[in-house]
Amino acid sequence: MPCIVALIERVEDLSAPLVRMDFSQAGWDSPARPVGVIAFWKTVVAPAGEKRRGFADDQTLLDLFDRLGGDERPHRVRFRFVLMLLLVRKRLLRVAGTSTAAGVETWSVLPKGAAEGEAPTAVLNPKLDEAAMKEVTDQLGEVLDGAW
Repeated sequence: MPCIVALIERVEDLSAPLVRMDFSQAGWDSPARPVGVIAFWKTVVAPAGEKRRGFADDQTLLDLFDRLGGDERPHRVRFRFVLMLLLVRKRLLRVAGTSTAAGVETWSVLPKGAAEGEAPTAVLNPKLDEAAMKEVTDQLGEVLDGAW
């Protein structure tokens, strides 16, 4: 059965500012579409008893990473950093280096297959403590439906 998976920003609840919501196609097409959609993708729900696959494919994750690039809101900076770690783990991004200026650490990453001389993307390291890392990892796991 086809469905739409959306990453929603909930400004009214900063304890869980980014959540995943699933919609039927009819629900998504209705005029009551949710506010705060950051990204969405179409997928198919596996029949009962079949193994589920992750809802977001690699390109969707890379697009989400790029889309969050100019956003300086703390919860999005944290989410983007953990998403970057996932993309490095999946070998879709590679770390080109790190730098520190005024006590702020920045990671430089390049996409898989980047051309020689391509400018890296800067990603701020928000210096997450263990609790914050778990919170963001749980949010990302919810978005990916545990596919990582």
